[in-house]
Amino acid sequence: MKSSQLLSPLRIAMPAALSGIVGSVALSFVLTASLFAADVTPAPSASPAAPPALSAPPTVEPTQLRLVHHRQPWSLLVSGRTSAGFSVDLSSAVTYTSSNPAVARVVAPGWVWPVSNGVAEIEISLAGHNLKVPVTVELPAQEPAASFRHEVMPVLSKTGCNLGACHGYSLGKNGFKLSLRGQEPDQDWHAIVKDSWGRRVDTTRAETSLMITKPLGITAHQGGTRFRKDSLPHEILTRWIAQGAPQDLSDSREVVAVRVVPDKLVLAPNAQHRLQLIAQYSDGSTRDVTRLGCYSVNNELYAMVNDEGLVTAREFGETAVVARFERKFAAVDVIVLRDDPAFQPTPVPTDHFIDTLVVRKLNELKIQPSPLADDEQFLRRVSLDLIGLQPTPEELRAFLADMDPKKREQVVDRLLNRPEFVDHWSLKWGDLLQNSRNVLSPSSVFLFREWIRASIASNTPVDEFARQLLASSGAVSDSPASAYLAISKDTNDSVERVTQVFCGVRMLCARCHSHPLENWTQADYYGVASFFNQISTKTDPRQANVPNSRVLVLNRAAGLATNPRTGRPQAPRFLGGAELADAAPPSTPPQVDRREIYARWLTSSENPYFARGLVNRFWSYFFHRGIVEPVDDVRSTNPPINPELLAALSKDFVDHKFDARHLMKTIVTSRTYQASSVPTPSNRHDEQNFSHAIPRRIPAEALLDSLVQATGVKENFGGAPAGFTAAQLPDANVTSDFLALFGKPQRMEACECERDGGSNMLQALHLINGQAILGKVANPAGRVAQILKQHADDGQLVTELYLWTLARHPRPAELERAVVHMKSAGTERAAAAQDLAWALLNSRDFMLVH
Repeated sequence: MKSSQLLSPLRIAMPAALSGIVGSVALSFVLTASLFAADVTPAPSASPAAPPALSAPPTVEPTQLRLVHHRQPWSLLVSGRTSAGFSVDLSSAVTYTSSNPAVARVVAPGWVWPVSNGVAEIEISLAGHNLKVPVTVELPAQEPAASFRHEVMPVLSKTGCNLGACHGYSLGKNGFKLSLRGQEPDQDWHAIVKDSWGRRVDTTRAETSLMITKPLGITAHQGGTRFRKDSLPHEILTRWIAQGAPQDLSDSREVVAVRVVPDKLVLAPNAQHRLQLIAQYSDGSTRDVTRLGCYSVNNELYAMVNDEGLVTAREFGETAVVARFERKFAAVDVIVLRDDPAFQPTPVPTDHFIDTLVVRKLNELKIQPSPLADDEQFLRRVSLDLIGLQPTPEELRAFLADMDPKKREQVVDRLLNRPEFVDHWSLKWGDLLQNSRNVLSPSSVFLFREWIRASIASNTPVDEFARQLLASSGAVSDSPASAYLAISKDTNDSVERVTQVFCGVRMLCARCHSHPLENWTQADYYGVASFFNQISTKTDPRQANVPNSRVLVLNRAAGLATNPRTGRPQAPRFLGGAELADAAPPSTPPQVDRREIYARWLTSSENPYFARGLVNRFWSYFFHRGIVEPVDDVRSTNPPINPELLAALSKDFVDHKFDARHLMKTIVTSRTYQASSVPTPSNRHDEQNFSHAIPRRIPAEALLDSLVQATGVKENFGGAPAGFTAAQLPDANVTSDFLALFGKPQRMEACECERDGGSNMLQALHLINGQAILGKVANPAGRVAQILKQHADDGQLVTELYLWTLARHPRPAELERAVVHMKSAGTERAAAAQDLAWALLNSRDFMLVH
C-alpha cells in the first residue's frame, strides 16, 4: 500500500490505532478553537445575605464638607470592609443626623443639602460606630440663576441628546443639531434657544417647551423618553427655561478632571455599592456630580451600573466601571469574588518584582497560581516566544541533562543571542512599522528591513530606535529609517501611526471630534500634527521609474497644522501634555525640525505613555493578553488589569535605558511567565491575572518555521529570495497559502489586531487535507525518512518523532499506544511512521504555545 493511501483515511477520521496515541494532546486541530474559549460554566449564584462583620470601623467620604451653591448637594459615602476583603456599602444602613438642620439638612442615603450660611455637623451612627462630618455652608446672598454651561449641558450629555447616535450626529437629527458630547456650548445654546425661531423653548410656559415634552415622551420623539417627570434632568431644564433660558457662556470655569470614589471595589455576587463622582474645576473648586454623571461598564458579565452610579455585582470576574462628566473620564476597578474561607494565600515572592505584584493580586482575588511548568514545557515555550522556533531534540536533551539551578536563566541568555532572535523580533517590528512593498519600492523594503535587523542585532535602546525613526529624512536609499514616515499617507496618518505604535494610544477619533472614550480633543490631535506637518514625500528622482520609490522631504519653514474646530493654527502640543509654547524651549524657533523636539519628549521621562505603551506591548508577546488589553488602546477608560505591575515594569524599563532584551529577560525569568498551563481549581476561571499560562496559537511564521524544522522539508516562497525562512520574509507580498490562512498581517495598519491569532475550520482542513503537512511527512528526503533509517527500535523511533514534532518525550501511555501502532503496521512501517508524524503535527500540542 502506498504511503498516500495509508494517509488518506486520516484526512477524514483518525485510525483507531492512533486515536489514543496523543490522547492528552487532543489530536484534531479542529478542536483547537475550544481551547481559546473560556470555561464559561456558570457558577452557582450566591444568595443575598446580610453584610458580615467589618474588619475595621466604617469610613466616610468625604471627611468634611464645604457647600457653596444652593442647588449643589454633596453625597456621603459610608463604607466598610469585611475580614474576607469585600467592600460593603453602608450608606443605606446608617442613621444620619444634622446638628443644625437650619444650616445643613441630610437626606437618605446621605445627601447633604445647604440651607443657610453657618456650620453644622453630620453625625453617622451604625451599631456602636459613630462618625462625624463637619459641614461649612457659604452661600451667595441670592440663589444663582440656572446655568446653561454647568447644569443644562450635563443634562444633555446624561440623557444622550448630544451623542453621535442622536442630535450630536454631524448632520443632526430632524433639523436639530448639537455639538458632539457638548464640546461647543455656545453653538448648542444658539441651537436650542435661537434656531428655528426659538420654537424649542417657551419661556412663558416652560412645561410646554419641546425641550421638555419630547424627552418626557409627551410629544412624539424619535429618540423616545429620555427622562421622567420630576427627575433631576426635568427639574434642571424646566427651571432654566422658566428663568428665560439664560446664557452664561462667559463663565470660563471648565472641568479639568473627574475622579470616582472609591477607586476600587471588591464585591460578592449580587452585592451593590454606590459610587461618588467628583468633578475638579479649573478654578480649583470641586463638585459632587454623581447624579449628573454618565456610567457604563466594560463587561456586563461581571457587573452592572445604573444611571446614578449604583454598581451591582454579577458573575465572578473583573471589569471596570467608567464614569463621564463633561467629556472627562474616570474608571473604577470592580472585582467580583466568591467568599472562600478555606483559601490559603500564596506566600508572596520577594526575589522577582513581577511575581511579587502578580501573587499579591492573586491573593486578593483568592486565586492560587498554577505550579511551574516542567523543563520541557518551559524550553518549548521560551524558545517559541524568543526565537519563533521549537527547540531541537539535541537542545532539549542538553537542557534536561543540565543540573545547574540557573539553567533556565542561562538558556534565556543563549536564546537572546541566537540569529533567529533577530529574525523573530525584526519580523514583529516590520509588522508594526508597516514595511511593505505595497507602499515602498522593493529596494526600500529590503533596506528598511536591514536597518531594523541591524538595530535588533545591536540591541539599540528602544528610545534611540524611536528617535531615529521619527527624525530621519531624505531618500530611503540614503537613510533607511526615513522609510517609516515616508510610508504615511499624510500628516494625520503620521500622527495616528506614531501614537499607536510608540504610546499605545489610538488618536483617530480625535481627528474629527473629541474622543468618545478618552479626554483627547482636536486640540490634542492637531497639536501633535504640528510636530509632523513639516514633512512630505516625493518620488526619488534617481529612481523615477521605480514604483513607490520615495524621498522624505523636510520643509522647516512650514506653518503649524490647522485645528478645524477653531480654524486657527494649532500650537504644537505634546500628547496629553502642555503646548510647546508653555514648555522648554519657551517658543518654537521658526527653522527647526519640530519632529526632533517631539522625539526627544516622546522618549523622555516627562512622557507617561512611551514606556508604559511599549512595556505593555512586549508583555503581550509572552502572554495571551497585555496588562492593558487591547495593547494599543491605552486610555483611562480601559485601565490596566494590574496597575502596580505595569508601573513597576515601566520604571524598570526606563531604569535600564529602554533595553528590550533586559525587558524580555525580566519577563521570561519570572515565575509568572513559567507557570504551567494546567489550571488549579481556584484559577480555572481566571483569564486575566496571569495565574496560569493560557494556551495561545503559535504565530503564522513561527508555526510554519517549526513545521519545516520538524519535517526537515524547506518551504519555498514566491516573491522572496531562496532559502528565506518565514520569519525572514521582507513583507506579506509572498506566495504562501499557509501564512495567509494563519493570519500573517498585510501591514496595512499599525495595529496588533491585524495579525489574526485565532483558529478556524479552513486552517484545520488545510492541515488535514493539504500538502502543508501531508507532503512534508511523506517526503523521502524528509525528517520521518531520516528517523526511520536511524532507529530500528519502535520505541526509539516514536520518541524521536515526539521530540521533533512536539518538543517533548511521549508520556508512558502515549509511547505504549504508538509502539502498538507501529508494530501493527507490519511491512508498512514507513507509512505508519508518517501517519504518526501527521497526527502529532495536527495536534493542539503542536499548534499552541502552552
